[in-house]
Amino acid sequence: MADGAEAACGGVLVADARDAAARGGLRAGDRIVALNGGVPLDVLDVEDAAADGTLWLSVLRDGHPLDLVVAPNPGEWHGISLDRGGLGDDPRTCRNACRFCFVDQVPAGLRAALSVKDDDYRLSFLHGNFMTLTNLSEPDIERIEELRLSPLYVSLHALDDAARVRLMGRAAAGSRGVLERLAAAGLDLHLQVVLCPGWNDGDVLAETVLRAGALEAVVDLGVVPVSLAAEGDLSRATPEDARRVIGAVETWQSEFVRRRGSAFVHAADEFYLLAGADPPAGDAPEQYENGVGISAATVAEAAELAASWAGGKDRDGEAPAPPSGAVSGVRLLCGTLAPPVLDRVGAILEPAAGVPVRSFAVENAVFGPHVTVTGLLGGAEVLDALRRDPLADGEWLAAPRVWLPADLGRTLDDVTEGDLEAACGGRLVVAETLGDAFARLSR
Repeated sequence: MADGAEAACGGVLVADARDAAARGGLRAGDRIVALNGGVPLDVLDVEDAAADGTLWLSVLRDGHPLDLVVAPNPGEWHGISLDRGGLGDDPRTCRNACRFCFVDQVPAGLRAALSVKDDDYRLSFLHGNFMTLTNLSEPDIERIEELRLSPLYVSLHALDDAARVRLMGRAAAGSRGVLERLAAAGLDLHLQVVLCPGWNDGDVLAETVLRAGALEAVVDLGVVPVSLAAEGDLSRATPEDARRVIGAVETWQSEFVRRRGSAFVHAADEFYLLAGADPPAGDAPEQYENGVGISAATVAEAAELAASWAGGKDRDGEAPAPPSGAVSGVRLLCGTLAPPVLDRVGAILEPAAGVPVRSFAVENAVFGPHVTVTGLLGGAEVLDALRRDPLADGEWLAAPRVWLPADLGRTLDDVTEGDLEAACGGRLVVAETLGDAFARLSR
């Protein structure tokens, strides 16, 4: 049977089979056409079946039908990876016309994945991607309810229908109704508001926060500033805008702590840094990727690391060592808003480390200087910055892994890790956390 004929049979295509799946005889290239008595649509059906234990599969292999059994041991992963990025289906894409769309601002020539406007409820559930609720059909909503997909992450931007449509286009007209339906189903919802001064701030933001906060299923709400390559009918947040947002958010937080036992609404760290204030710790870990609480968490990690060097233990009960004698200093890569935070980190670490620890701020040239997130720096501007301000002898550059993903080995503008290591004289450490970075420097 040809590939096209197999695809016409429905089901999902296996990209890789390991562990229990491999023991059960499943192979990459097999098409699962029946799973525990039903036809699987995507990875959600695989995970739902796996939750019950044994998976009974009917597959097509080179046109021939086979019946297989995948029986994971207790606590073991089933080992089935699907094609199309693991989803087993093409990702749903965005149908909105958001005035502030970041993807529309991505320059040409960057990795293709940056220009994909995914807006998929499955990616929201599986990976925490924010979705807008504007492309859900009735069967989609029923499936979400039936499978109890929770938590979900929603970019709503405004509960006021008119304000939301002005920002996002006509497809967003029904988003509030869908949100309220999912909330009524008892699914945990995490909301995002991209704040556009003059469009969804002030009274519109107040209505969004207070009405969303009245829905028990809405766990938290993050407010982040709009990012614009060029200002037109939308404007970037100013320090005064940031101070207004912080003042309003902190007032609402006091009331929500009293009523709900949590702060509920959070302004992204960027607002505080823009206003010249220290970002506070947050009580909403699901808003971390929105830039809520990252600064405080980094400072706290530095304090824990310094204490461990002073004779304590880390979380694993080990006694880590400060940087070795071959390290004369450490510079921490960051965007242009973060130096106040990383300089605090340096002040905490230096006494115990015995070497200078300071920020290495680089202005974003790929997207523009208004983008201050470290993970969105290009490699080329970091290379330029190192040429202008090279590392001293024995000095290391430490960078977050989100900037240079391990599975890609290159930055978003295709500068390789090898090129960056060469520019640092081999003294580059890329790690998930401060602790991981300094552990490598102690060897």
